[in-house]
Amino acid sequence: MAALSLTPFSPYTPVSVIVPLLFVLSLGMAREIWEDLRRARGDKEVNSRQISVYSGGKEERKLWKDIHVGDIVKVEGGNYFPADLLFLFSSTPDGICYVETKNLDGETNLKVRQALECTMCLTEDDLKNAQWIVKSEVPNASLYTYTGLLQCPDGHSFPLSPPQLLLRESSLQNTGYVFGVVIFAGHDTKVMQNATPPPSKRSRIDKALDTIMWFMFGILFSLSFVTGIISAIFTRNRVPDMYYLRPYENNPYFNPRRAAVAGIVSFITGVVLYGYLIPISLYVTLEIVRILQALFMGQDLHMYDSETDRPAKVKSSGLNEELGQVDTILSDKTGTLTCNQMDFCRCTIGGTSYGVGQTEVEIAAHRLGMSLGKVHANEKPLEEYQQQADGKQAVDEASDNISTQNRPKVKSFNFFDTRLLGGNWMKKDDAATIRIFFQILSLCHTAIPEGSPDDPSCVQYRAESPDETALVIAAQQFGFFFNKRTPSTLHVKEANFEGLEIDRTYQLLDVLEFSSTRKRMSVIVRFPQGKLMLLSKGADSVMFRRLGSSNTETVMSSTLQHLRLFGEAGLRTLLFAYKELHEEEYELWKTKNIEAQSTIGKEREKKIEEIADEIETDLTLVGGTGVEDKLQEGVPECIAHLASAGIKVWVLTGDKVETAINIGYACSLLRPEMEKIIVTLQDSYVQQSAKRMNGDGLGREEHLKDPDERVKEQLSEGLQSMEVSTHENQIVSEGLELMPWHKAQELKSSSKNLERLTHSDSSRGPNSKSSSGKFSDIITNAQVEENKQSVAGRGPTSKNSSGKFSDLITKSQVEEDKQSIAGLGMNLVNGVSSNNLQNGGSKKSFESEAGGKHLRASIAQEFALVIDGDSLAVVLADDKLQELFLNLSKRCASVLCCRVSPKQKARVTKLVKKGLGEDKLCLAIGDGANDVGMIQVANVGVGIAGVEGAQAAMAADYAIGKFRFLERLLLVHGHWSYRRISILILYFLYKVSLMGWIAFYSNIFSFFSGLPLYNDWYASFYSTVFTALPVGVLGTLDQDVTASECLRFPQLYRAGKERELFNKEQIIYALANSLYASLVIFFFPVALYLLEAFRPGGQVASLQDFGAALFTGLVLVPNLQVLTIVQYFTWIHHLTIWGSIISWYVFLMVYGAFPPRLATVAYKEFLEALAPSASYWLLQLIVVAGALLPDFLLRSIRWYCWPYDYQLIMETSTNQDIRHQEPESH
Repeated sequence: MAALSLTPFSPYTPVSVIVPLLFVLSLGMAREIWEDLRRARGDKEVNSRQISVYSGGKEERKLWKDIHVGDIVKVEGGNYFPADLLFLFSSTPDGICYVETKNLDGETNLKVRQALECTMCLTEDDLKNAQWIVKSEVPNASLYTYTGLLQCPDGHSFPLSPPQLLLRESSLQNTGYVFGVVIFAGHDTKVMQNATPPPSKRSRIDKALDTIMWFMFGILFSLSFVTGIISAIFTRNRVPDMYYLRPYENNPYFNPRRAAVAGIVSFITGVVLYGYLIPISLYVTLEIVRILQALFMGQDLHMYDSETDRPAKVKSSGLNEELGQVDTILSDKTGTLTCNQMDFCRCTIGGTSYGVGQTEVEIAAHRLGMSLGKVHANEKPLEEYQQQADGKQAVDEASDNISTQNRPKVKSFNFFDTRLLGGNWMKKDDAATIRIFFQILSLCHTAIPEGSPDDPSCVQYRAESPDETALVIAAQQFGFFFNKRTPSTLHVKEANFEGLEIDRTYQLLDVLEFSSTRKRMSVIVRFPQGKLMLLSKGADSVMFRRLGSSNTETVMSSTLQHLRLFGEAGLRTLLFAYKELHEEEYELWKTKNIEAQSTIGKEREKKIEEIADEIETDLTLVGGTGVEDKLQEGVPECIAHLASAGIKVWVLTGDKVETAINIGYACSLLRPEMEKIIVTLQDSYVQQSAKRMNGDGLGREEHLKDPDERVKEQLSEGLQSMEVSTHENQIVSEGLELMPWHKAQELKSSSKNLERLTHSDSSRGPNSKSSSGKFSDIITNAQVEENKQSVAGRGPTSKNSSGKFSDLITKSQVEEDKQSIAGLGMNLVNGVSSNNLQNGGSKKSFESEAGGKHLRASIAQEFALVIDGDSLAVVLADDKLQELFLNLSKRCASVLCCRVSPKQKARVTKLVKKGLGEDKLCLAIGDGANDVGMIQVANVGVGIAGVEGAQAAMAADYAIGKFRFLERLLLVHGHWSYRRISILILYFLYKVSLMGWIAFYSNIFSFFSGLPLYNDWYASFYSTVFTALPVGVLGTLDQDVTASECLRFPQLYRAGKERELFNKEQIIYALANSLYASLVIFFFPVALYLLEAFRPGGQVASLQDFGAALFTGLVLVPNLQVLTIVQYFTWIHHLTIWGSIISWYVFLMVYGAFPPRLATVAYKEFLEALAPSASYWLLQLIVVAGALLPDFLLRSIRWYCWPYDYQLIMETSTNQDIRHQEPESH
């Protein structure tokens, strides 16, 4: 359009078209330039840092940007590393240093880096003639892996691994200085390799806006094409008769002999004239509004985490409205739903369980009336098993002395059992077994103590995970105080059987590190007595297979039983074992291990794991631990409210099925009224061990059945159970169709109360289903007996063991039961009563069959799917199973994926996103580095900056401090943003279309000559000045309901999920409304000024008078239209609306005061022509009323007869406020 304005037949001057376009583009360019300058300034600051470099025995200062591979640098404490360095030696004699990697992964825990033995004793003088050869892997983005080989001058080679690598952007802490040689510099460093842009995400509204733009372009070209055709026909047939225009001589563009040229010229003129149909400034307005919305989100104190001093942070403001349309949430568990603050709660040693008190899961189970330990019918409950454990009297005494909340006296230690505490374990018969268990706790880890070795209360442990910290602290509480670590020794202050503390030093020979693949870690240590011991801990699923034949069946079975019960109580479990090594065996293994570590490349990790597998066999079982990761504050309430909003919640966890299910109940992911569908390829561990020890194994049919078939069978059974339940509840749904919605809500509330009292979580095989939620649970006990008698003998006997009355009802009973159902109470969900509306004077109530469709609660049965990692792996490998899995999961309110590996998280998220399609959105939330994949794959990614670092938060679109803030982020800010952006776009289409339609009408009256109706600058400032601010304020501040009402009525969120405010119907209505308003704005002045006198002297209105009067209506109507849209008025709204209107009159007066050469037709237009004319002011009143009244009436009728949910809430709040203001009657 701007280019076409340069043509000689453009209706507008080039300046008036190009200047507004440049203004709009400059806003976007200014933001980009500002970000580029800020980034360049930061880069310059980093590259200009100085560092000490040793070359030829001399020290010199160099800039970071001048450092090259092979340089030896010295880094002082507190400074950042300028490149990826090979750690040579440090100021400490043991060759270690402490590194903070906050800038890499957000973790504030200090990491230990260890120099090689061949370099740790070097000095600065040794660097003068140093000659080493380093063979390194190629540059890559993996922050946690590194392979290389260092060849010393004496010919010996030493393998290099991550402990010898100091990464750029990490800082040196608690160490005087370190020396290192540059391995990777510049863009080859690992941090720069990771500096890849995140995947581009666009909101659904943005994608829809692209379609709308093409549609508007279609309208523009259609109108222009019609203009060109009619103009060509008119030029050929009519222009020859207009001899006074001399068409053959003066105007080559309207020559009848060249009608086609005239048509093309008119087409181009029409494109420029009608070009305001394209809302170019909408994109800039959207960007500004979204940034302002993001600022408000960041300033929301309700999403500020005081513990970490972190406010909510928006990194992708272009997805703000997506927060209001989420259908499915995929969440990590550890650190996301939980605090990632581990507490040692229970342990099992030698087949005996220790530890009393209640976990959060047990407290939640008691609140829900559930009994733990009865997931399998042939097993005893946890409480009964604890009472039968050794030392019943001690357990009883401990239970009497512990509080219900079981609050820990020591951080990370929430254990109480008099049989072990206070040195009482030494009096037991199996004290030797207990001792080796505590020794494993104090030795098998990578934690580093900080503080005085002589004062346990001052020591803090730096560990790679909170689990390790809890286990080391537990060992300390039991009398095994780990107080010092060196590269080759571990120092523990132990309590002996005489009650004295003895300092023992253990020689650390090897560490077989933990990984997500191995699921275990081991250390090889030499005890003070000279014994070589392999101490190991890990997940029971992998450790059990490595136990030797010397273990007794009783201890193995009891230990596994205890671990399963710990898991059901919501505890994270580990299995502990050891192995005594022979010198020859160890030396042979050591040789193989060195060879494997000397390998360079991708095969190194695989070879190291294979070598570790060789020695981690034939282990002796000692016991296990149960560590509790408490739920974050507000998690159950948050998930419950999200579920009420119609959002499906998936939790992806590495826990066992039993553990995950009970934690699901504790956090409200699973609810008693739900039917659980469990898909698994594994039996419980107790059943596995029983079969293995009895030599039975799996049955022949089970053994021969392919895993794919087993998973397919279970998924199909789940779908069938859904169909059966849906059919059973169809009768109830038919009854509810004729019932006022608040009564239907009462039924659901009543049913939930009964279900909560009568729930029994019994398992019936792979597809365990709850027996609640049926029609019989809704009816009171008295009604059940009465109705049972009335229908006795009518139908077949129910085969359901729970005796569900719904199975006896036939279609002939529907009408009778409808009447009995309709007689129940009047309570409304969330405490709002329909009587509030009726008493408040409203002419309608919540009983309206048409209104409140989301607030009308559904009584349909809810389902929950539980699937383990093995079954999930089978599903992900088969397209047909994926389709079956998606079909089942999309019909479930909650999905719990257990034993999920980090790699599976992203694949599951990708599958869910694909299954939901373009119509529904998925959101992923996590807190760790292993959650980054699913966060980036999901439509919207939310990161939590927690104990595991800030990598998830850095890669996410939104960052929050706690999971509970997600409720406010979605239900409040998401709901508001969706509404604001939707209304903003619809209003923008409305106001720009007004100009386009009017330009088309005026062109018809000017015989498609392209003559503009008003001054060029009127049109130029229309979208950028006269109507810009109200829509911006509307998109930034408008609220349909308050934040508290958004949280009180989560059902309001469903409006965004179902696209109530932004869909084809709303777009068509906005365009139709603009078409009608444009007719009023154009033809009312035509009717008034066509034949009537305008000036006092009796002259009719000139073209400039008509155009200015018409444009006044064009300014008034869209600005005043905002008044009918806004639901939340502030002084800012009034200032922008009335200020925009006033700006038009100010512009007319100021621009009209310019010389005629500049003001052209606007010269003195307002002061001398418009203002003195009474018809001008009367016209504006008529135009505004005529243009806005029909839309206002339609909105009012819609509100009265078919109200939206937010309108019902607004009316309820208004009536309540009126009643509170009325004086009390005495």
